[in-house]
Amino acid sequence: MKLDPVLLNMAASWSEKAYNQKNKDAIKIENKITGATAFVIKRKSIDVIAFRGTEKKLNDIITDLTAIPVPYAGRMCHAGFVLQHASIWKEIKKHIDPKKRTMFTGHSLGGALAEMSASKMNGKHDNINLITFGKPNTFFKGFKRPMKLDNQISCVNGSDMVARVPRLLYGPSKSQTMLYFSNTGPDYINPSKDTRRADRGGVADRVADHSMNDYKKRLKEYLDSQEKVKPINQEAARQLEKMK
Repeated sequence: MKLDPVLLNMAASWSEKAYNQKNKDAIKIENKITGATAFVIKRKSIDVIAFRGTEKKLNDIITDLTAIPVPYAGRMCHAGFVLQHASIWKEIKKHIDPKKRTMFTGHSLGGALAEMSASKMNGKHDNINLITFGKPNTFFKGFKRPMKLDNQISCVNGSDMVARVPRLLYGPSKSQTMLYFSNTGPDYINPSKDTRRADRGGVADRVADHSMNDYKKRLKEYLDSQEKVKPINQEAARQLEKMK
């Protein structure tokens, strides 16, 4: 399976920039009470909506592993994530152009909010893309209705502990493509649970592997390792420059 290097690089770049207080040429949307923050980046061929991942708040939210799923975004979601998303969604929706390609992206909690946004737009917009990094499980694992998106890619770094929780009632989307950055061997697309379990590192790795900087590094290594990657990356660079 070939993954679009232009979209992957753009998603990684803006997922990292979402941690900044300000971003040039981006519209900032923030709820000071919940702390939920997103940036809207409008380009000629695509609009990007990048959610900030707040790891401290994420830890508080995911500790409640027994939280009852609540109906939201056409699915059953963790109540803590719903509170964050609902606090800024109304404002974000004003910036979504149904005639343009839209990509939702984010790291950590930002990835969960991006996934909920894509679910909100599922079936209402034909050009939705979702690319996340180190996203926790967002939806109730018993909910099987897939999302119909142009791209739905979840990047998971080897031992990243956040990408494995909450576990009790929640699980990854059945319709996503997982790009898994392995600790011990080649990277995988949609690896089995046994492969991921065998690849799990120690506690230190589980924390370090959640860093967005490490995700960017591993993504670059993955793209560089692909067949005929040099011409692909040159073309990706040209396309990325046009989108700026």
